[in-house]
Amino acid sequence: MSHSAYHFKDVETTVVDLYNRLVKGGMLFSKMIDGGWEKFSVKVGEHFTDTKLHFIGTHFIEDVIKLRFPNARYETKKREYTVDMVDSFDEESQAGAYLIDFITLVYKFRETCKPEIKKKLLEYLVECCRKEGDKILLSTDERDLVIFKD
Repeated sequence: MSHSAYHFKDVETTVVDLYNRLVKGGMLFSKMIDGGWEKFSVKVGEHFTDTKLHFIGTHFIEDVIKLRFPNARYETKKREYTVDMVDSFDEESQAGAYLIDFITLVYKFRETCKPEIKKKLLEYLVECCRKEGDKILLSTDERDLVIFKD
């Protein structure tokens, strides 16, 4: 499930079905966003709905496993990455426009987002980042989740 659960029609049902299809000794692999990007994505999902896209990350899949298969064994591995988001706050920066579109998964975010929601989301984005000098760094981490069927 490498970066695919975002697109499942019903994420919980699909994850449960995939786990149930495993043979004894099998494993289900998931790779999803983590860190500040996951936190920000969940907030974006509160304001934008898309029937073909879920604003989730690894923690959602982990919560499904804990809830539906409380005795399942799983392991996680995190890879840490950062992206300087400073251009996304510059309304004149075309690179910043592309970056904010990518991070929010909203095409032409600056142009199509209601001003009050855009303000709220950009303020929240800052909360999800850390400042280092002139940089505003968003952790765009990924986390692998391997679920074992013993």
